[in-house]
Amino acid sequence: MAVAAAAWRLFGPPYTPRFRPPQSHPWRLRGTTVFVGDREFLVRQTGPVDAEPIVLVHGLGGSSVGEWYRVGPLLADDHRVVLVDHRNHGLSARTTEPFEIADLADDLAGVLRALDLEPATVVGYSMGGAVAQELAHRHPWAVRRLVLIGTFATHPPRVRRIRQIITGMIRAWERLTGVGTPESRALYLRWTGAVDARHWRWLWEETHRRDPDAGAASSWALLRFDSTPWVGRLAVPALVVIPARDQLVPPPWQYALASHLPDVELVELPDARHEAPWTHPETIATAIGEFVKRR
Repeated sequence: MAVAAAAWRLFGPPYTPRFRPPQSHPWRLRGTTVFVGDREFLVRQTGPVDAEPIVLVHGLGGSSVGEWYRVGPLLADDHRVVLVDHRNHGLSARTTEPFEIADLADDLAGVLRALDLEPATVVGYSMGGAVAQELAHRHPWAVRRLVLIGTFATHPPRVRRIRQIITGMIRAWERLTGVGTPESRALYLRWTGAVDARHWRWLWEETHRRDPDAGAASSWALLRFDSTPWVGRLAVPALVVIPARDQLVPPPWQYALASHLPDVELVELPDARHEAPWTHPETIATAIGEFVKRR
C-alpha cells in the first residue's frame, strides 16, 4: 500500500471532485495589485468611490473574495468595500519565511496608505480579526472602527501547544501526500451547504491557492498571536460578532476578547458556526451597516 501510495503521488493525477453543471463564479469582482515594499498584494474594490470605506479582512487559509463574496455585495450599495488578500493567500505574494500577525497588519496598512483609504472601518474575520486588532494597535491612523467576527485575543497555552503540534503534522502530511487543508476546507463548506452547488468548482480552485509551507507559516503566526497586553487600550469603537456555535474559535474566547475592549458592542448569532460569513451574510452585513451609522 505504501508503494502504491508513493507511485500515485509521483505519477497519478491530482484528486479533483466531479463538478455537476452548471458551474459559475459567485462574484466576478476584478482586482488590481498594490506593492508594499517589494511584495505585491491583490486588492478588489466595489461600491461608490466617494463613500466611507469598509475594509474586509479574511481569515486563515481563505481569500478575500472567497470569504466575503456574500457579505461584500450587501455592503457595497452604501459603502466603498475594499478586499485584500494576505500574503500566502489568494492571489497575493507567497513566502515561506517566518512572520507574525503584526507583519500582516503592516502589509494591510501599506495597502491602505497606498490607496489613500485611512481611516476606515476594518472588519476582521477569524485570523483577519487578529490582523485587524494589530492594525488598530500598530497603525491607529488607519482604523476608524473595528468589527471582529469569530476571533480572539489569544490561545490558552495548552490549546496553543496542541494546535502547534497539529499544524506540524498537517504540514508534513500535505508535503507527503499533496492533499490536506484545501480539500478538507472545500469539502466541509460544500457538504454543510455553506457554498451552493453551482459554485463548487470555483470554491475548489479558490481554496487550492496555497502550499504546505506557506500555509504552515500563517498558522504558526496565528498561534503566536496575543493581544491581551494591549487590546484593552484600543481607542476605537468595536463591534464583536459571536457565532454562538463556533467550532474553531470557542465562544468563551470571543466573549473574553469583548471583555477587554473599552468601547464595545456585541451581536450574537445563536445558530451560527465558524462559517458565519457564508451562512449568515444578511445578519452580518446589517450589523456592520447599523454599527457604522451609529458610531
